[in-house]
Amino acid sequence: MDQAASLRLAAASAHLGKLEAKKAISCIAVASGKGGVGKTFFTVNLAIAMHQLNKRVLIVDADLGLANADIILGVNPKFSLQDAIFRGKALSEIVVETPYGVDLIAASSGSREMVSMGETRISMIIQDLLRFASNYDVLIFDCSSGIHSDVTAFLKLAPMNLIVANPTPTSIMDVYALLKIIHQSQICDNPGLIVNMCDSEDQGKKVEETLNKVAKLYLQNQLVLLGTLPRSKHVNYATSIRKPVMALNENEDICRRFRDIAKTVLHKDLAKTKLGELPMDGLVKDLINAERKH
Repeated sequence: MDQAASLRLAAASAHLGKLEAKKAISCIAVASGKGGVGKTFFTVNLAIAMHQLNKRVLIVDADLGLANADIILGVNPKFSLQDAIFRGKALSEIVVETPYGVDLIAASSGSREMVSMGETRISMIIQDLLRFASNYDVLIFDCSSGIHSDVTAFLKLAPMNLIVANPTPTSIMDVYALLKIIHQSQICDNPGLIVNMCDSEDQGKKVEETLNKVAKLYLQNQLVLLGTLPRSKHVNYATSIRKPVMALNENEDICRRFRDIAKTVLHKDLAKTKLGELPMDGLVKDLINAERKH
């Protein structure tokens, strides 16, 4: 890091500090043990449910390799987070205002360029992102699936971690693997659990019981079931027309479930934090290490 870069970063930090003192936001990271369980589907519809509760919500697609939040939202971003990082675009230029009241900062699918920029530039873009997020009530990171270090980087940053699973044995095993990483890295004591694609509410509770039974034996932390989402024909239909399910009939059971989960999450003090309390330095280092491994 040269002297000029250090001065720029210090100036950015000072400016951010002023903004942080004024406002706290709910900062949430959504992850899953494996792909295909509906993590991004959950993130997008949770954000819309929060907007319906009069919250300003920003989704940041933190899946830097296989980004697809824009697909579920039915938008076609002209620019992505990579344009802000590598091509000097301001975040105000790349943010997408969706038809559903939530804003999106998209990522480019198949892009693995972070390692080429170094800690200084990553630090500055993260500072910019946190300054920009101060305009919102809720900041949600849609992480990539799995247990890689780029996932845990964002889990460490957000005070509230939400893990999405489904009732299949493979999903349950992969959630346990992620929970083990969270425990070993001391990321979060009690992550929230969302069980998607349930045939009944009892099925979701059984998933929680199974995971916590094993976690109690080998780990200190436990999952807290925050809600279950039923199988619904409306989900496949919404996906096929590139619309969030929350944009269809708001009286459907799955939409009511999303609103209930949104209320539960927003009422948890754990999610609310000042931007200045987020461990930005750790995120920068973890992202650098993650990209080097790729």
